[in-house]
Amino acid sequence: MNKNIFSNIIPDGFGVNVHFTGNPIDVDMISDAGFKIVRMDLFWKDIEKKRGKYDFKSTGYDQLTNALIKKGIRPYYILSYGNKLYEEKRSVVTKKGQDAFVRYVEKATSRYKNKGIIWEVWNEPNHSFYWETQPNYNEYASLVKNVSIKIKENDPSGIVVAPALSGVNHQSLKWLEEIFKRGTLDYIDAVSVHPYRGSNPETVANDYKTLRVLIDKYATKDIPIISGEWGYSTANGWLGKSVSEKQQAHYLVRMFLINLLYDVPISIWYDWKNDGTDSNNIEHNFGIRQNNITIPKEAYIAVNNLTYILSGYKLTERIYISDPNDFFLKFIDKKGNIVIVFWTVGNIHRISFSENKFRGRIVSMFGEHLSDLNDNNNRSIEITNSPKYLIVQ
Repeated sequence: MNKNIFSNIIPDGFGVNVHFTGNPIDVDMISDAGFKIVRMDLFWKDIEKKRGKYDFKSTGYDQLTNALIKKGIRPYYILSYGNKLYEEKRSVVTKKGQDAFVRYVEKATSRYKNKGIIWEVWNEPNHSFYWETQPNYNEYASLVKNVSIKIKENDPSGIVVAPALSGVNHQSLKWLEEIFKRGTLDYIDAVSVHPYRGSNPETVANDYKTLRVLIDKYATKDIPIISGEWGYSTANGWLGKSVSEKQQAHYLVRMFLINLLYDVPISIWYDWKNDGTDSNNIEHNFGIRQNNITIPKEAYIAVNNLTYILSGYKLTERIYISDPNDFFLKFIDKKGNIVIVFWTVGNIHRISFSENKFRGRIVSMFGEHLSDLNDNNNRSIEITNSPKYLIVQ
């Protein structure tokens, strides 16, 4: 397979991470927001509590899968973690454990075949919290190969991605190269990474560039990069930063669009809702809705507006005007309609459009009509850190 397995039409590649099973009202709200992918753990230990007995119904996975498919949302299931029936630690390092993990994968992929599911082999195995036994190059590479073969046998519609890399930095890329040396790229359809950072999303550019060089060094086919998990917590002092709800909304929109600019076709935002109510707890504040699901955060309104305005569009180019800190991204739909999304990572300033042919309405990140760009005004616009939309007319 190659990168053409993924659509470049918005919002096909936009997704969100969740922490629930079943069919709660969340599924309707996720659909209303325009998300087309939902990422969730398929916990082995919950599904196989007795050896050889697999329970997908009472765990809520059947209901979740059916609910997502009914709404036109693609499931992105993480084949995850150890099982104390076979392994003492949160890893699978013995032949007995690996064989048992493959049997669990066989059951899952046979049950949910022909649905175009994205199957991810583990989550952040380069992190000792998720794979306790380090280094794990041989064990993880072996798992990827065996699991991939089983998925392709049982679910030809499925897409295999790995390794859900924790961070994209010098240390994590050294780990990844060891995995590549062991032939894992021959068994997967995409490399999934988690490019978390305290800095703005645009800083990911060099990370992707370095990662692509590494992939090209070992790949024998086209292997796209996907952003399998990335978000910004509004907890006090996360990564030494103070990210307000409004800034989280800015970063959400910019993260989705920057990933498209750098040819990353799938972006999964972490997280759907706040996992708790403690304003100082990092994990409690990644959501785009409050822990009380009825209350949206500004990021939810922003993504709803993003998917509404750009639905059916694809990115065609970045327009360079003057300042490299300014981003002007041009989107076109199949009818030839044009939308330009613009923002800056620098200071607020004005841009002259006096020599540009574009005319239209300027809309805020939240969908408010701000002004019109036409022949009757001074043909200039204010550009800020908050993305705006020029809907060309």
